[in-house]
Amino acid sequence: MIFLFIPLVLEGGDFRGLTRQETLLQPIPLSFQPLVREAYGLDAGQIRVQRGTYLIFTPDVYAPYLTQFVAFKKSQGFDVQVRLLSQVGYTAEAIKGVIQTELSNNPLLEYVLLVGDVDGVGAVPSFYYGAENDVSDQTYSHLVGDDLIPDVFVGRLSVDSISELVSILNKTIHYHRDPLQTDDGWLNRALVVAGNYSNTLPIPVTPKWTSYWVKEELELNGYSSVDTVFYPPIQQGAPLIQAAIDAGVGLVNYRGWGDANGWHYPEFHVGDVAGLNNGWMTPVFTSFVCNANDFANNVDPCLGESLLRAGTPSSPRGAVAIIGPSDLHTSTKFNNIINAYMYDAMLDRQITELAPAMLEGQLGLLTEFPQEDGPGEAQEKYFNVYNVLGDPSLTVYLGTPKEFSFLQPSWNQMDNFIDVTVVDGGGAPVPQALLVLMANDELLEKVFTDAQGKASFTLDSLYNQLDLYANRPDFIQGHLVLTPDTLAQTLALMGDSLGGSPDPGSTLSVYPRLMNVSQTAVSAGTLIIDQVLGGQLLSGEASYPGLEPQHTLTTTTPWDVRVTTGWNRQPVVIRFHSTTGDIAGRLTVPVHPLLLTITPAFALTGPVNDPQFTFENQGGASLDNVYLELHSLVDSLRITGQLQSDPFSIPPFGQGTITFPGTTILPGSVAPGSDLSYEWTLRQDTLTIGSHSANFSVPATSSEEPVAHCAYGYWMYDDQDTGFEQHPVFDWIELDPAFGGGGADYHPLDDDDHIDLALPFPFQYFGETSTEVTISSNGWISFLPCSIDYFWNYSIPMALGPRSQVAAFWDDLEVVGSDSIRVFTRYDVPAGRFIIEWSRALNNYDEMTPETFEIILYTQDSQPTATGDGVIDVQYHSIGNVDVSKNYATVG
Repeated sequence: MIFLFIPLVLEGGDFRGLTRQETLLQPIPLSFQPLVREAYGLDAGQIRVQRGTYLIFTPDVYAPYLTQFVAFKKSQGFDVQVRLLSQVGYTAEAIKGVIQTELSNNPLLEYVLLVGDVDGVGAVPSFYYGAENDVSDQTYSHLVGDDLIPDVFVGRLSVDSISELVSILNKTIHYHRDPLQTDDGWLNRALVVAGNYSNTLPIPVTPKWTSYWVKEELELNGYSSVDTVFYPPIQQGAPLIQAAIDAGVGLVNYRGWGDANGWHYPEFHVGDVAGLNNGWMTPVFTSFVCNANDFANNVDPCLGESLLRAGTPSSPRGAVAIIGPSDLHTSTKFNNIINAYMYDAMLDRQITELAPAMLEGQLGLLTEFPQEDGPGEAQEKYFNVYNVLGDPSLTVYLGTPKEFSFLQPSWNQMDNFIDVTVVDGGGAPVPQALLVLMANDELLEKVFTDAQGKASFTLDSLYNQLDLYANRPDFIQGHLVLTPDTLAQTLALMGDSLGGSPDPGSTLSVYPRLMNVSQTAVSAGTLIIDQVLGGQLLSGEASYPGLEPQHTLTTTTPWDVRVTTGWNRQPVVIRFHSTTGDIAGRLTVPVHPLLLTITPAFALTGPVNDPQFTFENQGGASLDNVYLELHSLVDSLRITGQLQSDPFSIPPFGQGTITFPGTTILPGSVAPGSDLSYEWTLRQDTLTIGSHSANFSVPATSSEEPVAHCAYGYWMYDDQDTGFEQHPVFDWIELDPAFGGGGADYHPLDDDDHIDLALPFPFQYFGETSTEVTISSNGWISFLPCSIDYFWNYSIPMALGPRSQVAAFWDDLEVVGSDSIRVFTRYDVPAGRFIIEWSRALNNYDEMTPETFEIILYTQDSQPTATGDGVIDVQYHSIGNVDVSKNYATVG
């Protein structure tokens, strides 16, 4: 029997109890973008993301010392609010009630910071979870519904004094603004610490395995040095750990055995923190071990608090932030997953703000342990007991950060318009940088750069000096003091009278507002349009009367412009001058974005007559009397007849149906799962509003047909796909002499063992050619060398596991007594194939169920492919998928 393997895909839940449509109707806090995209299957362009609100709760005694930190958070684009406990109340329930109210009124609430320990002077209370009363700030974040997903991200500065508070605030600000002051390479180094220990048998092996994986991931992502301190063999780890941290490392990761006192194997305790001398090189600690982040423990400070508080305001040391659990009895298998998923999110998906990255680690439990979803089980527990000590929005630097350069920003005080371009050190434009404009530590405006690194601001007041900040996760925060290039001597533009955003295709009557900034009267004149970008000029003269000093007015006649932009949020830009020479500049008019999704309302299983499509407008634009045109982009798709739809209207954030009478869509002879490309163009009378290319996916019509290929292009057929010439035929090749086989090499493997073999021919897999293979006793192979004998099977794809893997039957396969796991290989030269058989291996679940299966790799001469990627057969003689305690088996 041959099985068809497909990846396991995590299906999203909801965000703050909202439907998919509701998420499109409001802005989404920037840090929740990955969660929202995954939960609702949205593209980045469909979501309106903004940097949101940062809500701080503090005892009154600490409030005066937060001023610099508040200004810093504003410079990162946050709208910051500070709430005093004397006004809010001194109970956890009172604080949570304020958060709940704020979220109800402000969908952009993003982060919550609690300033203070849970006891002592300046205490801020917390919640407690489970029978062991594990302290949990995460309860503050559970505001909507009964799911585990936080509705805001929460962190705590657990300090007992003003000096400790100022110390951690200084470390946080310095980390973002001047991290390379001491050593320009320290953030490109890391320390990985691990201990395989237990006070009962069996002794776990996976803490070190997971840590080897972390080390390799960091090295593959360009880290110049990843030091390790492992038990065994090292027990007294403090001197080595201190030395590595003092030399400068950006990340410290721990897996092993510990409690509130610290890490026990190898040993690094609270008392060892005082011996650190790392200065401003303050790393982020990720401590996936019992109790080390228990800030309510009788051991006060716990290890996490000790690292956070270490140093003085002028002589820092220790950590800038730490994540970890408060519970004393966490489990290795769950901590491994949180560790791996968090690092994968940071390194491969660029989710680098600390609390969101920790959430990605926790979300891994939903995928890898879906059955642990009951009250008190793993999902609930670990979503509650993991906490952030430090700024929850801290950007974790993954290597040496780059630096911004500002290219000749232009500020014309006459039109209050500022143009900015940001580039990196090599002169390349920096897209998606958040630029923040401030005056006297107050946030005026924030905007993201476009693909060319460009952004612009329009002011509605006069300023002589401004602060411009640039923010992006892989960059040091940039700062530039701005002064006007051109000063307003008489007239200055103060916006227009529109008071809103127009729709694409609409006609605007724009009345500019002017202010006389001089000390003398200005005579009457006319504003003449020189150029319109994103619009069609209808009338380009706006008259204004004389104006007294320091007075404002609106022109008596408008400019008339038809909007031709709005596609993907582009504004209308009007360049103008006055007939009196008192003013020249430009006016920008934001346009309601048209964010249109067009979806076929049919399955392309054959010719489709009079096809219908559905549309969804995720923007605020409204258009009447528009129509759609269709055009094929590939030879295997024909669109004939009437290529233009009936007219239809698009309401703001609306949905509807588009009909093409007299049109026929005909797919060619293609396999199910094929994508056929076409283009649609949206028009309104003579105006082309926008176009977009898309694909028709040809579906399978029965379970006897293969599903769609993967993103790379591999197709999978089973022996039941008899309607396709590519389908394999089950033909068991026995290699084990005990069951009639012969001519094979025998590789007896121990429990959790592997062998590295040279392949008899080069084999290309996902575009990479291999000449060797790792064969695991646990039912998988890897085309890249893998020294870790992964026995716990995970989902596919999953970062923690073998690279370049083929999982025939990945499960914990067992050796009983003196027996071996019997693996055989044979190169069948005439047939051009290499066969790997696992013969009668026992499943660890019951040590009784035999598993027999094989992988067959083919040469290009025997099974040629257009890309050169090799063909793989997986055959099953007899298997029992019995491992109910450890996720059954994984194949793919």
